[in-house]
Amino acid sequence: MGEPNVWSVARLPTPESDSADLVVNGFELSCAVPDGTAAEPPGATPFGLLAASLSACTAMSVRTFLQRWHVDPGAVTVHVGVHPSVPPMLDRRVTVDGEVGTDLREQLAAVVDSTPVTVLLRDAVTIRTVLTTG
Repeated sequence: MGEPNVWSVARLPTPESDSADLVVNGFELSCAVPDGTAAEPPGATPFGLLAASLSACTAMSVRTFLQRWHVDPGAVTVHVGVHPSVPPMLDRRVTVDGEVGTDLREQLAAVVDSTPVTVLLRDAVTIRTVLTTG
């Protein structure tokens, strides 16, 4: 078996570090370690990176689906908020600027609910989705 084509490495340089140094497929960024307060730490957080994965996967899946049907999606925006309830809940708002017919919109909703990251997460966390089109 060869090397994985998607990878990530996290490193906490010292025990007192406020952030983990991350490398994701060669792209470097910092991930803030939450300090236990309700205050949002600066920069990316573990749940923020989870939300980013879901939003990016959803946006790409929406665009790919609509282009396959020769529908110009216009701008596709996916906002994912993380509610720190127990268990956490992800609030996903998908906005497609382009016009999408009723029948195709139902298929699009099914695509949104079956993206690869959605499938990985849905048994572990509630994902509430609102889809808005043109």
